[in-house]
Amino acid sequence: MDQLTAAEKVEVESYIKTYPQLKEDIREIEKSLEFLARSTSRPAPPGMKDKILDTLRKDINEKPGSSSNGVNSLYMKAVIAVLLSMGILLTGFFYWQKSKQVTRMEQLLITQRDSCAQNSQQLTAQLQILQQLTFPDNKIIPFQATPGFASTDLYLHHNVVTKRNFIQVRNLPSIASNQSYQLWSLKPDQAPAPLDVFDVPASGLIEVQFVDDTQTYAITIEPKGGRETPTLENLIGTATVAGM
Repeated sequence: MDQLTAAEKVEVESYIKTYPQLKEDIREIEKSLEFLARSTSRPAPPGMKDKILDTLRKDINEKPGSSSNGVNSLYMKAVIAVLLSMGILLTGFFYWQKSKQVTRMEQLLITQRDSCAQNSQQLTAQLQILQQLTFPDNKIIPFQATPGFASTDLYLHHNVVTKRNFIQVRNLPSIASNQSYQLWSLKPDQAPAPLDVFDVPASGLIEVQFVDDTQTYAITIEPKGGRETPTLENLIGTATVAGM
């Protein structure tokens, strides 16, 4: 509808380049607007066409000796008819433009913009995580799966300099909807310390707590929300960081 400022147009065009799937959404919006304009336009009043034609016939019959005047009059009447039709259509258009449907379309565009912004933030966060994994002091330690959960395939990205841990998930055993995975810190002569409770990350990477002097990190399956003590029969794997 050409309602955007120059800056907003640039912003929308950048979103379309970043997310090509938005082109199809915009096409659907354009189709909806066109349909709405047609459905809300006002038709000509009943009998208007016959009245205009009767007026034209009378004008021509009243001046039979002047073909030039007749033609000119016919032309002017045709112009008036066209203008009347255009006026009716424009009235319908302005009525449509200010209707609730326009507001709804504007809200849809705002939703799309917010969704794009959210996706951009998520991608930026993932990029920052990937950058962390390239640091020179980062160590990649595979989790050793326990016999009951042999399909477990995880890697711990451990950095003692930045003191950050990331788990790379390649495969985790299935859990019920009322269960979660829980990370534990194991130190000699101490009870396991409960750490992060998490689900399978959509990106395959998740940052977890770093605890100084931890010898081994372990993962168990626990009830939703986690526990203060681990369920040892649900121990799915461990990653030893001592000496790394």
